[in-house]
Amino acid sequence: MNIRKLHRVVGLLFAPFFLITALTGIALLWRKADVYGAETKGILIGLHNWEIAAKYIGVILAAGLICMVVTGLFMFIRQSKNRP
Repeated sequence: MNIRKLHRVVGLLFAPFFLITALTGIALLWRKADVYGAETKGILIGLHNWEIAAKYIGVILAAGLICMVVTGLFMFIRQSKNRP
């Protein structure tokens, strides 16, 4: 499996989870502005760090994000070297 295909497969697999993490992170930016209650804040925090599902899912998602960054950088550097 080449790097581009690995990057695409990992991206497609993890995209929904990255999206949920990003959206809950955006919502948590207003946690001190009293936009929502303490119960909602607890749910958002639990979703954001994936403690609601299982505490190790966050580690798996972090590994997926690291894989996306490393493969993306590798492809970028390789493409930059091939350009005149």
